[in-house]
Amino acid sequence: MKRRFSEKKIGSQILIDDYAHHPTEIKATIDAANQKYPDREIVAVFQPHTFTRTQAFLDDFAESLRKADKAYLCEIFGSARENHGKLTIKDLQDKIEGAEILSEENTSMLKEHKNSVIIFMGAGDIQKFQDSYEKQLT
Repeated sequence: MKRRFSEKKIGSQILIDDYAHHPTEIKATIDAANQKYPDREIVAVFQPHTFTRTQAFLDDFAESLRKADKAYLCEIFGSARENHGKLTIKDLQDKIEGAEILSEENTSMLKEHKNSVIIFMGAGDIQKFQDSYEKQLT
């Protein structure tokens, strides 16, 4: 399976779309961004994929996302078999100091991160958050 990855520069920001949806992949993606762009703020926008995976890797997700300078979290993307669960995105937010919840309708706070690298990560429909943000920039 081919990994989804794209990178583009818009204004002073670099936007990356990456399929990372496992804590190890998230850590590797953030580490790579830090290496490639050592003088830029690294902003992670993460959408967990499935409730059971989020529950199983909750602490690992938090640990990997803390490697970013700032983390934004999107609602958990369910699946056809699993469209709800016992935990919410707030459970992950509580484990990452300074993390904020991002909605598709309101991505404007990303504009505050001038000269940054914003990485949109997830296996669900994370692209809709990036699309929403890009529409605000044009």
